[in-house]
Amino acid sequence: MRTPLQTVVLFFILAASLSADSRNQTFDDFTMPLPVQPGETLVLGIVGGWERWDNPARCIRRNAIVLKRKKLPGVHVETVENHKLELAHELIKKAFDFDRNGALSPEEAARANIILFGQSLGGRAVLYLARTLNEWGVPVRLAFVIDGYGRDDYTVPPNVATAANIFQRDHWFIKGARQLHPEDPSRTQILLNRRITYKGRAHTIDTSDDLAKHRLFMGAHSLIEHDPEVWDEVIARILAAIPGPG
Repeated sequence: MRTPLQTVVLFFILAASLSADSRNQTFDDFTMPLPVQPGETLVLGIVGGWERWDNPARCIRRNAIVLKRKKLPGVHVETVENHKLELAHELIKKAFDFDRNGALSPEEAARANIILFGQSLGGRAVLYLARTLNEWGVPVRLAFVIDGYGRDDYTVPPNVATAANIFQRDHWFIKGARQLHPEDPSRTQILLNRRITYKGRAHTIDTSDDLAKHRLFMGAHSLIEHDPEVWDEVIARILAAIPGPG
């Protein structure tokens, strides 16, 4: 249980490491066509902390751009802030409302192709969103949590086909969730719960494009954002989860 002192310390860490921005994400910031064509895929990244959804210096947006630049046919990539999941709800409903009647029918929900990935508070939000989609009958092909942070049991709902977790425990306070647990192991495959450490090798990770104050306060939680091995794995798993034609 977090103590009042820990809460205060965490507040100042986040305040010092994240730049304030009055620009709020709105639904109009999504650029994908609505609805998508049947069989197409939505890859949705959820950013951590109070990061902007469109900040290319942060890991989720940066790797969403990597995916976008691949110009994969039938694949749409968007990012959303972890405290704006209502926008994600609206996006998913409209993306797979194939008959454009303003409602997501059980048949439409079952035909959705969705991949989720998120970091820090965005990692926890991946599971929040997946649980909502479970209630709607929407399947999730992959849920990837990167250094997930925040109070939760990290149970993966049964609508998620595959899930993965990469985390660090080096930071003195912000430690990633250790393990994803499938609610129904017969329906969800946990691909990995992988702990990484930067002890003795922090200098090998290039964080030169990060804010100095972010590096100072976030430590290993920042290093994982810039670790190419981590993000090569994330991208590879996402690409493997995208359904083929037909």
